Amino acid sequence: MKTLLLAAIFCAASLNTFSAVRTWDGGGADANWQTAANWTGDVAPLANDDLVFPSAAAQFTANNNFTLFTTFNSITIQGGAYTLSGNLLRLSNGLTVADGTQTISLGITLAAAQTFSATEPTAFITLFTLSLGSFGLTLDGGGTVGMGFISGSGSITKNGTGAGALLGSFGYSGSIAINNGIFVVDASVPSSAVTVNSSATGGLFGLSGLGGTGTVGAVNVVRGGISAGTFSSPTGILNISNGLTFTADGAYLCKIGGTVPGANGHDQLNVTGTVTLANARLGPLPWNAFRPAVGDSFTILRNDGTDAIVGTFLNAAEGAVFAGPLNTAFRITYIGGDGNDVVITRVARASFDFDGDGRSDLSRWTPLDGNWNVIRSDGGPQISTHWGLSSDILAPADFDGDNRADMAIFRPSTGAWYILNSFTSTATISHFGTSGDIPRPNDFDGDGRADITVFRPSDGGWYQSRSLGNEFFAQHFGSKGDIPQIVDFDGDGIGDLSVFRPSDGTWHFFQSGTSTYAAFPFGVSTDKPVPADYDGDGKTDTAVFRGTDDPTQPDFYILLTGTQTFQGASWGIVGDIPVVADYDGDGKADIAVWRPATRIWYLLRTTAGFTSVEFGATSDRMIPAAYLP
Repeated sequence: MKTLLLAAIFCAASLNTFSAVRTWDGGGADANWQTAANWTGDVAPLANDDLVFPSAAAQFTANNNFTLFTTFNSITIQGGAYTLSGNLLRLSNGLTVADGTQTISLGITLAAAQTFSATEPTAFITLFTLSLGSFGLTLDGGGTVGMGFISGSGSITKNGTGAGALLGSFGYSGSIAINNGIFVVDASVPSSAVTVNSSATGGLFGLSGLGGTGTVGAVNVVRGGISAGTFSSPTGILNISNGLTFTADGAYLCKIGGTVPGANGHDQLNVTGTVTLANARLGPLPWNAFRPAVGDSFTILRNDGTDAIVGTFLNAAEGAVFAGPLNTAFRITYIGGDGNDVVITRVARASFDFDGDGRSDLSRWTPLDGNWNVIRSDGGPQISTHWGLSSDILAPADFDGDNRADMAIFRPSTGAWYILNSFTSTATISHFGTSGDIPRPNDFDGDGRADITVFRPSDGGWYQSRSLGNEFFAQHFGSKGDIPQIVDFDGDGIGDLSVFRPSDGTWHFFQSGTSTYAAFPFGVSTDKPVPADYDGDGKTDTAVFRGTDDPTQPDFYILLTGTQTFQGASWGIVGDIPVVADYDGDGKADIAVWRPATRIWYLLRTTAGFTSVEFGATSDRMIPAAYLP
């Protein structure tokens, strides 16, 4: 009897160790797994075998007609478009899909901790029912794994650059760890704590992280990002029970596609429990071509009860104004809503705005002493700051993203940039460029901060040191004699490469949104290019200044990008210097000139109307004219 028992144990161990690999060919008269003709060699699988479904087969519907809860070692789908249906099974050693859209409508129960992998970005797995029990499940690969209904208490670990989705729950309570890629929760799993700790965070806000429109437990964003919304509805409300905690390496990417939270609106985190922000990054991102109007408010984080928000987002103290991605700006409060919610309000953003009130400021630079003098439009005391040498080239822009222009110069003799950051009152010195380069800072990566950029006439190259990830970028666009421009011609909030060619009066654009080229004539060789957004549609309009003493002739020639209509304005005389900017904060560039003979600024503001101010000396350089040739 003892000998028979040992033999039985040995046989059982042998069956487990030497499980066979069975490959589907679908050659049978039906779709059943137990039909031998459906498998290569006409041998049906047995329990504990490894099942392989190749990319080519006679049929792609496969029905598990084994007894309920038969255990198989692993399932591999190499391609095609399979539907695996039938009886529930137990799985010991994972599921791998290399390619194709695969539907697994049969239920799977884990028999051990294991990995489900959609190895390539072209692999999509839909699992209708999954029971983890107490075993852990790891999702890996660059593809997408969607789980319809899940139960058990085993943990879920998201690895790989792809996406995972939890769409429904039968009382699932396991923890969720997101180490890479995106994991979306549309189910109600209020007992499932979530940790976002991506070692491969992409960009400023983190391409790896948590999203969804369901309910999760406590969330800890260590590194990476959190957002709301799902695959079918990119904006939404994500509910968080038992608190939300960030570290300084975390980020909240809030998509704004409308004025109300939820689908077709804007993202919102609805939190029960303590909220700790700890200088995490906040990125309000206009979505689906929605352009928030100045004054629009968005409750992006709803905090329950009366407990205050702990901490603030990075560089965004209570009441602060900060530049957002895609050429937007917002004011933030942590005591909004019912008294403890995070609310952001769209405010105007203007070039040459040194006080952050959304209006361009009258400003001048004196080469003799390197002084910047600014009349603040917010009524504050006049600014006078020494910054630069007489041989320097002006290069003001918002380099630190606080919605205020920073005093900056480019020194051709050394190729150095000297930037006085308005947010921290600290200096940044960056060697980027060479003698003969022309500085043209613009936001080429859409993070709300101007990038150090030069145009090199000798080779027609644009050279950029982008603030997002300190990325270097270079592209040839233009030639010697061209005048480089600062534009967003296609209105996507990202700077476009552009030059005005005086030799033939043509404008040339490389549009970032579509990576397409556009060119057309508008102007003559003696014109001064003054591109700006004159109608407030978010797109830079082509324009030139041609001063004349004839009041019946226009001085400004404007071609509106959005409507392709022409406008002309008689505003100026020969010798005037155009100083186009948004002086009244209505989102539209104002026609304006500075007259050296009288040292008077003449502003024709689109909303506030006409005004004139005496300010400057004939030897000064007017800062809103910094980028004129």
